[in-house]
Amino acid sequence: MGLRKLKIDEEFRHLIRPLRQREYAQLEQNILSDGCRDPIVVWNGVIVDGHNRYEICMRHGVPFGTKEMEFECREAAIAWICANQLGRRNITEETRKFLIGMQYENEKVVTKIRNRLGKNQHSIDTSDMSEAEEDRACRHWTARRIAEENNVSAATVQKYAFYTRALEEIGKKEPKLVPKILSGQYKIAHKHVMEMAELPAQDLRRINRKIERNPAEFMQYKATRPLFQTGKCDAAGETSSAPSVKDMPEYDPDAEISSLTLTIPSWQSSIERAKNTADLTCVSQQAKGNLVRALNELRNTIADLLSEMEEDENG
Repeated sequence: MGLRKLKIDEEFRHLIRPLRQREYAQLEQNILSDGCRDPIVVWNGVIVDGHNRYEICMRHGVPFGTKEMEFECREAAIAWICANQLGRRNITEETRKFLIGMQYENEKVVTKIRNRLGKNQHSIDTSDMSEAEEDRACRHWTARRIAEENNVSAATVQKYAFYTRALEEIGKKEPKLVPKILSGQYKIAHKHVMEMAELPAQDLRRINRKIERNPAEFMQYKATRPLFQTGKCDAAGETSSAPSVKDMPEYDPDAEISSLTLTIPSWQSSIERAKNTADLTCVSQQAKGNLVRALNELRNTIADLLSEMEEDENG
């Protein structure tokens, strides 16, 4: 125990959920009363967990202990931070999606490194694979493992990776906006985050200013749409007109959903047929295990789609 100057990596720190004012005050009171009971977790002198405890201890001169971690690379450290934060109960659903996506993005790199070094617990035989095939195999294995840990489907993990990339792109243009999305202060559906990543910086700054001026606890996405859905000005300063109906390609927005709706009864029929005709006492454990995994992935995919539809209805 003592006072040791540690390094703070801004990317690592931004992965940690910021404490609310009341939570920070309570932590500070606990440390002043009982000392710093939990060690600061570090990697090569850089904090990977315990940024708030470190700040409080240094400000008040309270001794603290450290716990050293070993990681092969920076990506492994980021993946660990994400997994550690996902174990906390007080994170928002938006933060959960972001952390799962971030863990996947970094852990697929780690998986490939460990596999080549023979340090992966479940090494993938890549001896006869091209580099592209090896990348696909590592992505698939990593997505499945993270999916099992977080009770979602592998497809959902990869979808959250797109969400994470979109938030990182938004952060490059307007860093102050990302915490508002992750905290739930700005209510915005997954698909709209993807669209927002394509907006120019000035539009994102206008959105952020509107949120900051909002006296309510949170703001819905639809309240900010007019800020960037107005007509764009051309070089002469005139508003560009929208294409006429005859110039626009035919598009049925219901096509995909209607097609899916018509397909589902055939799934139900197949499941009913298997349930009524198969003798489960004679079916191998491997076959039953494969079916259980497939049904769980289907259930998770359905839950994700229902959740996304509810998000869209609410904002």
